[in-house]
Amino acid sequence: MQKNHAIVLLSISFVSLIAGCVSPALNAQQPTASPAITTPTIKFEGRYIDVHTHITPNGMPIDQIIQNMDKEGIDRMVIMESPTDIYNGKPQSEFGIPDAAEKYPDRFIALYGGEALFMLYSVAAKGNYTKADEEKFSSLLDEAMKSRKYGGFGEVALRHYAAEDGTEITVPGDHPWMLIMSDIAAKYDVPIDIHMESEDESVAGLEKLLDHNKNTKIIWEHAGRSNTGKTTPQLMRQMMEKHPNLYSAVKIRKPKTAERIAVRILDENDKIMPEWMTLFRDFPDRFMVGSDIKPGEKEDEFNRIKDHRTFLKQLPPEVLKNIEKENAVRIYKINQT
Repeated sequence: MQKNHAIVLLSISFVSLIAGCVSPALNAQQPTASPAITTPTIKFEGRYIDVHTHITPNGMPIDQIIQNMDKEGIDRMVIMESPTDIYNGKPQSEFGIPDAAEKYPDRFIALYGGEALFMLYSVAAKGNYTKADEEKFSSLLDEAMKSRKYGGFGEVALRHYAAEDGTEITVPGDHPWMLIMSDIAAKYDVPIDIHMESEDESVAGLEKLLDHNKNTKIIWEHAGRSNTGKTTPQLMRQMMEKHPNLYSAVKIRKPKTAERIAVRILDENDKIMPEWMTLFRDFPDRFMVGSDIKPGEKEDEFNRIKDHRTFLKQLPPEVLKNIEKENAVRIYKINQT
């Protein structure tokens, strides 16, 4: 019995010795393990919220707009009158605002751009106003928010280069009436949708507006698009680092010879440029999608949506969930139940 036990021990020792000699050689032949590749748990499913659009019911019926929204994967659209239309005194009712949002509250959110904004542009152009004018302006804004028909103010142009009809708008960001608007927006916890071409003066004014009431959410629209070429990811980074109440919405446009677009988010191969991708990763809670489409004015407007889907499909999971929906849900207090 002892003899057999010794043989077993000897056998085990011999096998261990062989394994010890062979293992290092075998291990040396094996390649170094690569870092584990994490499969994204979230990917773009084809549905998102568009926070910057302009509807024209006379050009495309609301029912048809909704059909296109369903086809292109848009859960909701934030609708507003353009600054040039406001400047030229066209009433919101001509654009189905806020009627569309009242009729289809689960598809549209309306922004206020009525008489008060027309007054703002007129006063900024003239350079003077009375106390009574200011009181009326403030009252109109407060009444609009108190009505609960609107989800914010916009589209407000601080600097809008000449449009096709020649309309050009300049309103200093620190204009006293803009500060009033900011305080009312903070009071009702609604955002202000801003259009602003980036010039030194306009950027300085916007910064003063952002600093005036840090509880006011300002959405600087059309990230990546600038007629001046100054709306760069570097500028946007500087602004967002300094101002936690600054947000933006991505507007994607393909290069066109006749289009004055100096900065783009997608390159010629439809890939997100590295500097923009880094910005989205660093500030995932500050960006949304704002297509700026005008369904009805042009027949192919919904075709532009495909560019935004191309953009969304490239975002990493942790960024995508915020930009496609969650940021808009939080800022506009959207009930998704």
